[in-house]
Amino acid sequence: MELFIDRDALSRGLARIQGIIERRTTQPVLSHVLLHAREGSLRLTATDTEVGYVGEIAANVQKNGELAVDAASLFQIVRSLPEATVRLTRLDGNRLDVKSGRAKFTLHGLAAEEYPTLPPFEASATATMESKDLSRLVEQVAFSIATEDVRWGINGAHVEEVTVDGARRIRMVATDRHRLACAEAPFEGSTRFTPRMLVPRKALAVLGKLLDGGAETIDVDFGESALQLRRPTETFWFRLLDGEFPDYRAVIPSDNKHRAIVRRADLASTLRRVVILIPDRARPVRFAFGADELTVDVHNVDRGDVSESLPIELDGNPVTVGFNARYLLEILGVMRGDRVVLELAHPLAPCLVRDPDVNDAQFVVMPMRLD
Repeated sequence: MELFIDRDALSRGLARIQGIIERRTTQPVLSHVLLHAREGSLRLTATDTEVGYVGEIAANVQKNGELAVDAASLFQIVRSLPEATVRLTRLDGNRLDVKSGRAKFTLHGLAAEEYPTLPPFEASATATMESKDLSRLVEQVAFSIATEDVRWGINGAHVEEVTVDGARRIRMVATDRHRLACAEAPFEGSTRFTPRMLVPRKALAVLGKLLDGGAETIDVDFGESALQLRRPTETFWFRLLDGEFPDYRAVIPSDNKHRAIVRRADLASTLRRVVILIPDRARPVRFAFGADELTVDVHNVDRGDVSESLPIELDGNPVTVGFNARYLLEILGVMRGDRVVLELAHPLAPCLVRDPDVNDAQFVVMPMRLD
């Protein structure tokens, strides 16, 4: 194997797989990336057996060949190289020579035959979405997935097809039972969803890095207990979790008597200051919704007090509620509009958070009892 390739293009390709490779594993080969040089391109393959990626990068290939090398080491080397062009050469003994300008590295690798093959994938349905829409779904939902919860059904993001105002849409939902995120986007083509269709947290994390948020289209293939996403030079594959998501619709409040509208940037700025005095993530913050003003305050006997007010539009009677401010901050961080509306039925009811102008995402935050 011998080829010349653009340093920045190779660096971008290697960056995409860093979230897939397993650095601490009983199978050393899973920390490697498989390099496959063939006419006109270098193929990168990475997998941990649950998630897989294949990407093609244009290259001037002088000699075809394959070799698996440590993905993290190669990435660090490539992005530090001094010249724009990199020469990769396979040497005897499964070694890779990396040369750029006066810099030269030699990495020890493994034979391509030792690298695990991705399982065969047969699509039973294919949906097409814009990259920016899928990117938004991932961003607005992934942060709410439970972490190592014993209830297996909430360890991933639930996906389903819904019809909204006569239009078919893909909806993604996640919860850790303290907050819930629900977002949807249009698609074309066909789907094959089941009640037990959960996307793993790791798959969403990798997907978030792969998507560029542009107008490019992404093909989503539905297979047996797996999904595959395709675009012209990349394929991303992952197994689905075997678990059934809870009935999230029962959590979304609808009979809300209190409705407050506030500027998203102002509320986020206030909360970032307030949480400075909250070392305990579980400590509630007091939200006092008045006729035209929201007062957010914290009393911490060990660190001090903080109070800040900001203007709001309130529909309903004044109400005081306790919330986890960091949960609200995460929600505000993934919303897109200038304004945000907070709705609830009473001080101990779930709070619905949404954009009053765009109906493609909604969030729920559970209240906390104030001392």
